[in-house]
Amino acid sequence: MEKSKHYISKLVLSILLFSIVPDVYSESPYKKTIYNAFVNREMYKWANVIRTIETTSSPVTVEQKLELIKLYYGYTAYLINKKQVSTAELFIEKAEEMISEVIKLSPKNAAAYAFKGSFAGYRIGISKFKAIYLGSESTDNINKALEFDPQNIQAIIDKGNMLYYSPRLLGGDKNEALKFYLKGVRLFEKNADTDHNWLYLNLLTNIAMAYEKTDQPALAKLIYEKILHKEPNYLWVKDDLYPKFLAKNKQ
Repeated sequence: MEKSKHYISKLVLSILLFSIVPDVYSESPYKKTIYNAFVNREMYKWANVIRTIETTSSPVTVEQKLELIKLYYGYTAYLINKKQVSTAELFIEKAEEMISEVIKLSPKNAAAYAFKGSFAGYRIGISKFKAIYLGSESTDNINKALEFDPQNIQAIIDKGNMLYYSPRLLGGDKNEALKFYLKGVRLFEKNADTDHNWLYLNLLTNIAMAYEKTDQPALAKLIYEKILHKEPNYLWVKDDLYPKFLAKNKQ
């Protein structure tokens, strides 16, 4: 039981740190605003987009609902990291209600099930005691998403997270996890969906950090450089992760 709780806590942490979600946002009119909020760490702009959608339009189609769910997803992670638990719980409730609506409209929608697993993980992040009954729900829904659509980016990354953060005795394998992360990047690049795409930058960041953890500093450096070539003003990497990496890996 203790190992299971440890795994769930690590899985939730990975979700909170990376906020990796499916490719349902590439055509959104808010794409650049969200991208800039992510790159510049200006999450109030992210919140403003949510308010705009909620007050000026009501999502009707599956794609519109998934777009709003995804915004809830990213912002809820931010709220949990900032210890704003009561507000985070409100967003979780909104998201779960809309996820149920999507599943009714599209019963085998991989993105919806991936979100369902992730929001169960958020509830565990707020209260570790919930891992006892929500842990398997989170994992099962992520696996179901991958079964429905093996090319779904959320499902691919979450599977990678499961492999990355699980103890080896429970099937964890960091090098195998990297294969899933790299597959996600290949899909973004194959689809030519890398411009103004915070998901793509976030996934690259995930990979760089994974290379660090698996003692592959040369590959980590290449990825960090790729990130900053793509987006020189990406503050998380520019001012935090990469300087720390260089200080740690002085030649």
